[in-house]
Amino acid sequence: MDLPLLSALFLLFALTLYVVLDGFDLGVGVLLFAQRDQRVRDRMVDAIAPTWDGNETWLIMAGITLLAGFPLAYSVLLPAFYLPLVAMLLSLGLRGVSFEFRHHSAHARRRWDAVFGGGSLVAALAQGAIVGGLIQGVRIERETFAGGPTDIFTPFCVLTSVTVLAGYATLGAGWLRLKGQEETRSFAGAQLRWLALAFLGLTILTSMAAVDVQPELALTWGRHPVALSLLALAFASCAVLIAWAARRDDVADGVAFALAMAMILSGMASLGLAFFPNVIPFKISLWQAASAT
Repeated sequence: MDLPLLSALFLLFALTLYVVLDGFDLGVGVLLFAQRDQRVRDRMVDAIAPTWDGNETWLIMAGITLLAGFPLAYSVLLPAFYLPLVAMLLSLGLRGVSFEFRHHSAHARRRWDAVFGGGSLVAALAQGAIVGGLIQGVRIERETFAGGPTDIFTPFCVLTSVTVLAGYATLGAGWLRLKGQEETRSFAGAQLRWLALAFLGLTILTSMAAVDVQPELALTWGRHPVALSLLALAFASCAVLIAWAARRDDVADGVAFALAMAMILSGMASLGLAFFPNVIPFKISLWQAASAT
């Protein structure tokens, strides 16, 4: 039994579930900034109330798997991404506090909505920065992190942060389209008309920049030309279909959310193919970083 490979597959599984499940409620939180009507904002928050706190369990599972299965990778990646990780965790905690306080506040709900939206925004940007840092590479010497905590602050990581934010916002708008009624549904449809295309455009721009930042990605395309081409086609097709479905009232409300999930899943699959068989992208393989049996 190949325990490192099984551990890596479970790590990818946990991260994918986190991105899909927590992504839509982070997206809903960010979209609060685009809605002025307090009644509609209340309905937006109510749409994620049953699920938002449980989704983060998958992030904990991913962290535990990395620590237990690949301690070498954990010891390198944690200091490499200390700043965005701390920002993300504090933001997720702030979201939990603001979520509870807004329900018990009669006069300051708008301010707590801003805190909830701000926490969602920072968490999404921090996660995007981590993705960018993984793609551009981590400096390693003698199996230890040899860079600095500010290595992640590059234009490329800013681009990946905005791209991930657009993806989460697309997921959030799709969820509101599915669960919302009247004004909430109309608001979600209006956002979907441009968010999906913006996510597509940013992803194309990020992909072009990634090849320049990380030459190893060109070799990845050579290894998996058919799979990556199909994933790219699926990603682009879903974006166009979301924009089309958002303009029609005769399309089932769940279609936009399903297509947004398909976009995220195809993106995660592309990253998985690009990084495999490395747990620290383009540096250390699964088997080199694996703990003892």
